[in-house]
Amino acid sequence: MVQCYHEILSTVRFHEDIPAREVQSALAEIINNSMIYDEQLKDFHHRNTFKFYVFSAPYPLEADRIYRKGRIYCFHLRTLDLKFALKVKQYLPKAKGLAKVISSELKNYKLKTIEELVTLTPIVCTIDNRCWMPENGIGLLSERLHVNILKKSKTWDASLSVPEEFFFNHITMLNQKPIVMSYRGKRAILLGHKIRLRVKPNPWAQQLAFTALAVGLLEKNGLGFGYCIARR
Repeated sequence: MVQCYHEILSTVRFHEDIPAREVQSALAEIINNSMIYDEQLKDFHHRNTFKFYVFSAPYPLEADRIYRKGRIYCFHLRTLDLKFALKVKQYLPKAKGLAKVISSELKNYKLKTIEELVTLTPIVCTIDNRCWMPENGIGLLSERLHVNILKKSKTWDASLSVPEEFFFNHITMLNQKPIVMSYRGKRAILLGHKIRLRVKPNPWAQQLAFTALAVGLLEKNGLGFGYCIARR
């Protein structure tokens, strides 16, 4: 049973102006680069498996949605794996990329009741090699949300027992149109959405919601998608 997650709060300074739609990709490259300094992290980075971490967008967000060269911003990286957190915290200041990590602080958060999950970075759901769109149906998105976090949770803790029902009883779309995000530099585009989930009070549902808080909802969490906050 997941009882706590670990969070690295980092401050960064960008080497150039970066639009908000490209900043998740820039941070992902820095985090990935930090893993080259440790053989276990390097192997983990190249392994095709759930990564069990997610990170936020930097803040504060500028009014024109362009992060400025030379200014200081903060971002959060969460994970269930304490060893991973300790190593990434150690190597982030050495990482090379479009920003310099100036400082990092590690905190631990224990399981608490969650009433709602609200995504701060878009969720990405792939349907037949295309990003989910409203015309694909809210039912399909709900199913993917539940199945994805159930798989992550059971990969982390195979003893978890969950009934055949969703861990949330209501979903609200928070954006009027798809959110366009770049990744792999500017070579690829993802269309994401922001949502709010009302979480069921059952212990198993709370466990899935807490895991989602720690590692992100749906896909491409290693690129910073699906990062949530909890409302209690």
